[in-house]
Amino acid sequence: MRITNVGCNHWHDADFFIDRPDGSGDYLLLLLKTSAVFVTDKGEQTAEAGSFMLYKTGTPQCYRSDGGRYGNDWFHFLPESTEDENFLKELDIPFDTPVRIDSLSELTVLISMMCHEHYSGGIYSTDTCDLLVKLFFLKLSDKLHRTVERGTGSGYEDMSVLRAKIYNDPARKWNIEELAHEMTMSRSSFQHGYKKLFGVTPMTDVIAARTERAEYLLSSTSHSVNRIAQMCGYSSDIHFVRQFRKVKGESPTEYRTRVKNKRQNDK
Repeated sequence: MRITNVGCNHWHDADFFIDRPDGSGDYLLLLLKTSAVFVTDKGEQTAEAGSFMLYKTGTPQCYRSDGGRYGNDWFHFLPESTEDENFLKELDIPFDTPVRIDSLSELTVLISMMCHEHYSGGIYSTDTCDLLVKLFFLKLSDKLHRTVERGTGSGYEDMSVLRAKIYNDPARKWNIEELAHEMTMSRSSFQHGYKKLFGVTPMTDVIAARTERAEYLLSSTSHSVNRIAQMCGYSSDIHFVRQFRKVKGESPTEYRTRVKNKRQNDK
Protein backbone atom coordinates (compact mmCIF):
# COMPACT_ATOMS: atom_id res chain seq x y z
CA MET A 1 0.00 0.00 0.00
CA ARG A 2 1.34 3.42 -0.96
CA ILE A 3 0.24 6.50 0.96
CA THR A 4 -0.25 9.49 -1.35
CA ASN A 5 -1.29 11.98 1.34
CA VAL A 6 -2.03 11.84 5.05
CA GLY A 7 -3.18 14.16 7.83
CA CYS A 8 -3.80 13.78 11.55
CA ASN A 9 -5.99 15.85 13.86
CA HIS A 10 -7.07 18.37 11.22
CA TRP A 11 -9.76 20.88 12.21
CA HIS A 12 -11.86 23.19 10.00
CA ASP A 13 -14.50 25.87 10.44
CA ALA A 14 -18.23 25.23 10.19
CA ASP A 15 -18.32 26.13 6.48
CA PHE A 16 -15.97 23.24 5.60
CA PHE A 17 -17.01 21.07 2.65
CA ILE A 18 -15.41 18.78 0.07
CA ASP A 19 -16.90 18.19 -3.38
CA ARG A 20 -14.94 15.94 -5.72
CA PRO A 21 -17.38 14.59 -8.35
CA ASP A 22 -14.78 12.18 -9.76
CA GLY A 23 -13.16 11.28 -6.46
CA SER A 24 -9.55 12.02 -5.62
CA GLY A 25 -7.89 9.52 -7.96
CA ASP A 26 -7.06 7.18 -5.08
CA TYR A 27 -8.65 5.55 -2.03
CA LEU A 28 -9.52 7.82 0.91
CA LEU A 29 -10.01 6.84 4.54
CA LEU A 30 -11.60 9.35 6.95
CA LEU A 31 -11.86 9.06 10.75
CA LEU A 32 -14.43 11.53 12.06
CA LYS A 33 -13.80 13.42 15.29
CA THR A 34 -17.04 15.38 14.80
CA SER A 35 -20.30 14.58 13.08
CA ALA A 36 -20.45 15.19 9.31
CA VAL A 37 -22.89 14.98 6.41
CA PHE A 38 -22.08 12.71 3.45
CA VAL A 39 -23.80 12.66 0.08
CA THR A 40 -23.80 9.08 -1.24
CA ASP A 41 -25.86 7.10 -3.74
CA LYS A 42 -28.36 6.70 -0.87
CA GLY A 43 -28.76 10.46 -0.50
CA GLU A 44 -27.57 12.57 2.43
CA GLN A 45 -26.35 10.65 5.47
CA THR A 46 -25.29 12.15 8.79
CA ALA A 47 -22.39 10.30 10.40
CA GLU A 48 -21.64 10.59 14.11
CA ALA A 49 -18.27 11.43 15.60
CA GLY A 50 -16.41 8.14 15.91
CA SER A 51 -17.34 6.99 12.41
CA PHE A 52 -15.15 6.17 9.44
CA MET A 53 -15.63 6.49 5.70
CA LEU A 54 -13.63 4.50 3.14
CA TYR A 55 -13.92 5.78 -0.42
CA LYS A 56 -13.00 3.65 -3.41
CA THR A 57 -11.09 5.11 -6.33
CA GLY A 58 -13.55 6.93 -8.62
CA THR A 59 -16.35 7.29 -6.06
CA PRO A 60 -17.57 10.91 -5.81
CA GLN A 61 -16.39 12.44 -2.55
CA CYS A 62 -18.94 14.90 -1.20
CA TYR A 63 -19.06 15.68 2.51
CA ARG A 64 -19.30 18.67 4.84
CA SER A 65 -19.44 19.71 8.46
CA ASP A 66 -22.69 19.15 10.34
CA GLY A 67 -23.06 22.81 11.28
CA GLY A 68 -20.14 23.15 13.66
CA ARG A 69 -16.38 22.73 13.55
CA TYR A 70 -15.22 19.71 11.57
CA GLY A 71 -12.32 17.51 12.67
CA ASN A 72 -10.85 14.32 11.24
CA ASP A 73 -7.84 12.14 10.55
CA TRP A 74 -7.38 10.91 7.01
CA PHE A 75 -5.12 9.27 4.48
CA HIS A 76 -5.16 8.78 0.72
CA PHE A 77 -3.58 5.59 -0.55
CA LEU A 78 -3.23 3.26 -3.52
CA PRO A 79 -2.91 -0.53 -3.56
CA GLU A 80 0.26 -1.41 -5.47
CA SER A 81 -0.61 -4.97 -6.45
CA THR A 82 -3.43 -7.46 -6.86
CA GLU A 83 -2.32 -8.84 -3.51
CA ASP A 84 -2.99 -5.44 -1.90
CA GLU A 85 -6.45 -5.27 -3.51
CA ASN A 86 -7.31 -8.79 -2.33
CA PHE A 87 -6.10 -7.89 1.15
CA LEU A 88 -8.71 -5.12 1.37
CA LYS A 89 -11.49 -7.31 -0.04
CA GLU A 90 -10.84 -10.15 2.39
CA LEU A 91 -11.15 -7.83 5.40
CA ASP A 92 -14.79 -7.17 4.46
CA ILE A 93 -14.71 -3.45 5.30
CA PRO A 94 -17.64 -1.48 3.80
CA PHE A 95 -16.81 1.03 1.05
CA ASP A 96 -18.50 4.33 0.27
CA THR A 97 -20.76 4.46 3.32
CA PRO A 98 -20.10 5.97 6.77
CA VAL A 99 -19.85 3.40 9.59
CA ARG A 100 -19.82 3.99 13.36
CA ILE A 101 -17.17 2.16 15.40
CA ASP A 102 -16.57 1.90 19.14
CA SER A 103 -13.33 3.86 19.53
CA LEU A 104 -10.94 5.84 17.34
CA SER A 105 -8.02 6.02 19.77
CA GLU A 106 -5.97 3.08 18.49
CA LEU A 107 -6.65 3.95 14.85
CA THR A 108 -5.75 7.60 15.40
CA VAL A 109 -2.38 6.55 16.82
CA LEU A 110 -1.69 4.55 13.65
CA ILE A 111 -2.54 7.50 11.39
CA SER A 112 -0.27 9.71 13.50
CA MET A 113 2.53 7.20 12.93
CA MET A 114 1.77 7.20 9.19
CA CYS A 115 2.12 11.00 9.18
CA HIS A 116 5.49 10.84 10.87
CA GLU A 117 6.82 8.14 8.57
CA HIS A 118 5.40 9.59 5.33
CA TYR A 119 7.03 12.96 5.89
CA SER A 120 10.19 11.75 7.61
CA GLY A 121 12.09 10.90 4.43
CA GLY A 122 13.61 7.88 6.17
CA ILE A 123 15.16 5.16 4.05
CA TYR A 124 12.48 2.69 5.18
CA SER A 125 9.55 5.12 5.33
CA THR A 126 7.78 3.63 2.27
CA ASP A 127 7.97 0.11 3.65
CA THR A 128 6.96 1.29 7.11
CA CYS A 129 3.93 3.14 5.73
CA ASP A 130 2.88 0.04 3.80
CA LEU A 131 2.95 -1.98 7.03
CA LEU A 132 1.12 0.72 8.99
CA VAL A 133 -1.69 0.95 6.42
CA LYS A 134 -2.15 -2.82 6.52
CA LEU A 135 -2.08 -2.85 10.31
CA PHE A 136 -4.66 -0.04 10.33
CA PHE A 137 -7.08 -2.03 8.20
CA LEU A 138 -6.52 -5.23 10.18
CA LYS A 139 -7.38 -3.34 13.37
CA LEU A 140 -10.38 -1.66 11.73
CA SER A 141 -11.73 -4.99 10.45
CA ASP A 142 -11.23 -6.54 13.88
CA LYS A 143 -13.25 -3.75 15.51
CA LEU A 144 -16.06 -4.10 12.98
CA HIS A 145 -16.37 -7.86 13.24
CA ARG A 146 -16.11 -7.97 17.01
CA THR A 147 -18.95 -5.48 17.21
CA VAL A 148 -21.10 -7.43 14.76
CA GLU A 149 -20.41 -10.91 16.13
CA ARG A 150 -20.40 -10.15 19.86
CA GLY A 151 -22.17 -6.84 20.18
CA THR A 152 -19.14 -5.48 21.97
CA GLY A 153 -20.20 -1.83 22.00
CA SER A 154 -18.19 0.94 23.56
CA GLY A 155 -17.01 -1.15 26.54
CA TYR A 156 -14.83 -3.50 24.53
CA GLU A 157 -11.65 -1.42 24.64
CA ASP A 158 -11.94 -0.78 28.39
CA MET A 159 -12.47 -4.47 29.05
CA SER A 160 -9.53 -5.33 26.78
CA VAL A 161 -7.29 -2.97 28.75
CA LEU A 162 -8.35 -4.70 31.96
CA ARG A 163 -7.63 -8.11 30.45
CA ALA A 164 -4.17 -6.94 29.41
CA LYS A 165 -3.54 -5.85 33.01
CA ILE A 166 -4.36 -9.36 34.21
CA TYR A 167 -1.91 -10.96 31.77
CA ASN A 168 0.78 -8.38 32.48
CA ASP A 169 0.51 -8.84 36.25
CA PRO A 170 -0.84 -12.34 36.94
CA ALA A 171 0.73 -12.45 40.44
CA ARG A 172 -1.60 -9.71 41.67
CA LYS A 173 -4.33 -10.92 44.03
CA TRP A 174 -7.11 -10.46 41.49
CA ASN A 175 -10.72 -10.94 42.60
CA ILE A 176 -14.12 -10.29 41.08
CA GLU A 177 -14.91 -7.37 43.40
CA GLU A 178 -11.76 -5.49 42.41
CA LEU A 179 -12.15 -6.21 38.70
CA ALA A 180 -15.82 -5.21 38.65
CA HIS A 181 -15.01 -2.03 40.61
CA GLU A 182 -12.35 -1.07 38.08
CA MET A 183 -14.98 -1.32 35.34
CA THR A 184 -17.60 0.44 37.55
CA MET A 185 -19.93 -2.52 37.07
CA SER A 186 -21.80 -4.87 39.35
CA ARG A 187 -20.28 -8.33 39.93
CA SER A 188 -22.91 -10.10 37.84
CA SER A 189 -22.84 -7.59 34.96
CA PHE A 190 -19.06 -7.63 34.85
CA GLN A 191 -18.81 -11.43 34.83
CA HIS A 192 -21.49 -11.74 32.15
CA GLY A 193 -19.91 -9.04 29.97
CA TYR A 194 -16.41 -10.44 30.31
CA LYS A 195 -17.45 -13.95 29.31
CA LYS A 196 -19.50 -12.61 26.40
CA LEU A 197 -16.48 -10.72 25.06
CA PHE A 198 -13.70 -13.25 25.65
CA GLY A 199 -15.45 -16.61 25.97
CA VAL A 200 -14.08 -17.33 29.47
CA THR A 201 -14.82 -16.14 33.00
CA PRO A 202 -12.52 -13.51 34.55
CA MET A 203 -11.06 -15.92 37.11
CA THR A 204 -10.46 -18.56 34.42
CA ASP A 205 -8.42 -15.90 32.63
CA VAL A 206 -6.50 -15.15 35.83
CA ILE A 207 -5.58 -18.85 36.10
CA ALA A 208 -4.62 -18.94 32.40
CA ALA A 209 -2.41 -15.86 32.86
CA ARG A 210 -0.69 -17.41 35.88
CA THR A 211 -0.19 -20.71 34.06
CA GLU A 212 1.30 -18.91 31.07
CA ARG A 213 3.72 -17.03 33.35
CA ALA A 214 4.58 -20.27 35.18
CA GLU A 215 5.38 -22.02 31.89
CA TYR A 216 7.80 -19.25 31.00
CA LEU A 217 9.52 -19.35 34.41
CA LEU A 218 9.72 -23.16 34.48
CA SER A 219 11.28 -23.29 31.03
CA SER A 220 13.63 -20.28 31.31
CA THR A 221 14.80 -20.16 34.94
CA SER A 222 16.13 -22.48 37.64
CA HIS A 223 13.78 -21.15 40.31
CA SER A 224 12.21 -23.77 42.56
CA VAL A 225 8.56 -24.71 42.09
CA ASN A 226 7.79 -23.05 45.41
CA ARG A 227 9.43 -19.78 44.30
CA ILE A 228 7.63 -19.86 40.94
CA ALA A 229 4.33 -20.41 42.75
CA GLN A 230 4.96 -17.23 44.74
CA MET A 231 5.98 -15.30 41.61
CA CYS A 232 2.71 -16.31 39.94
CA GLY A 233 0.50 -15.18 42.81
CA TYR A 234 0.01 -18.41 44.78
CA SER A 235 0.40 -18.46 48.54
CA SER A 236 0.60 -22.27 48.47
CA ASP A 237 2.72 -24.36 46.11
CA ILE A 238 0.23 -27.21 46.62
CA HIS A 239 -2.54 -25.04 45.16
CA PHE A 240 -0.22 -23.98 42.33
CA VAL A 241 0.66 -27.59 41.44
CA ARG A 242 -3.01 -28.60 41.52
CA GLN A 243 -4.13 -25.79 39.20
CA PHE A 244 -1.16 -26.21 36.85
CA ARG A 245 -1.89 -29.92 36.48
CA LYS A 246 -5.58 -29.21 35.87
CA VAL A 247 -4.75 -26.79 33.03
CA LYS A 248 -1.71 -28.52 31.48
CA GLY A 249 -2.34 -32.17 32.32
CA GLU A 250 1.04 -32.51 34.05
CA SER A 251 2.80 -31.17 37.13
CA PRO A 252 5.17 -28.19 36.98
CA THR A 253 8.14 -30.53 37.50
CA GLU A 254 6.98 -32.85 34.73
CA TYR A 255 6.50 -29.86 32.43
CA ARG A 256 9.99 -28.53 33.17
CA THR A 257 11.58 -31.96 32.58
CA ARG A 258 9.71 -32.46 29.31
CA VAL A 259 10.72 -29.06 27.95
CA LYS A 260 14.35 -29.58 29.00
CA ASN A 261 14.50 -33.01 27.33
CA LYS A 262 12.94 -31.67 24.13
CA ARG A 263 15.54 -28.92 23.89
CA GLN A 264 18.35 -31.41 24.35
CA ASN A 265 16.92 -33.71 21.69
CA ASP A 266 16.51 -30.83 19.27
CA LYS A 267 20.21 -29.94 19.48
